[in-house]
Amino acid sequence: MKYITSILIVPLATAALTLGLFSVVNGQAKPKYTIKQIMKDALKGGLAKKVVGGEATEKEKIQFLDYAISLYENKPKKGEAASWTRLTGNLVTAAAKIAIDPKASTATLGKAVNCKACHNKHKYDKPK
Repeated sequence: MKYITSILIVPLATAALTLGLFSVVNGQAKPKYTIKQIMKDALKGGLAKKVVGGEATEKEKIQFLDYAISLYENKPKKGEAASWTRLTGNLVTAAAKIAIDPKASTATLGKAVNCKACHNKHKYDKPK
């Protein structure tokens, strides 16, 4: 069962990242959500906590994956693009794994939802 799940997760996560990267590189589409919306609804709103805690419904897991993909598609206001791609890509991969496999461990997602890792490198400090 673990092998079959791995066979499904890798292509799905790769496809999600590829499609997101393709649309961003070609500038064809704006991300579905802004960084501000994602922070408010997915992270500060408690959705991430529910998903990591194993309490989220299937619909909420898919919604979180949608937020993660949008975060990946956004451009950071600060920091290097390669760092942003790595950090948000890890989040998309972990969220996809949880959305596909109900028995998947949430430990990887818990590590990927590390606010400080992203904020230290990419959070824009508003001028005072």
